[in-house]
Amino acid sequence: MIQNERQYRITKTKLKEFQASVAELKKLDPPITINEKLSYQADLDSLESFIEEFQEEIAEYETLQQGKLEQLTLESFDELPQALIKARIVRGLTQEKLAEILEVKPQQVQRDEANLYAGASFSKLLAIQKALHLEIKQKVIFQKC
Repeated sequence: MIQNERQYRITKTKLKEFQASVAELKKLDPPITINEKLSYQADLDSLESFIEEFQEEIAEYETLQQGKLEQLTLESFDELPQALIKARIVRGLTQEKLAEILEVKPQQVQRDEANLYAGASFSKLLAIQKALHLEIKQKVIFQKC
């Protein structure tokens, strides 16, 4: 998941590099032996898989940046960290601006997001939720033991 403008630019650059690699690979003489064919196809599939992943991440980030997303549905509490990051992007806040609102250093927000809020206190998560003006509703389901 792209979390900031720097990662967005890097991902776009990597996408272009991988697309160029595919174009170069397709210019090569066609493989002859079965091993060459398998190796060629494996290389091509791998590059195309990365391209698809980069395109999906870029599209998701651009959608979030447009701020048109009204809600996210979480399947589990484990998804909360990514939802908070997405909410920050939807709200049009940089990590630096969120840090300013929370009255912490920008590096703290960068670190928290990079670690998907692992180790973040409940009070910190609440402060982020309030800073982003989020209403979080989630069912608590008591599963049979």
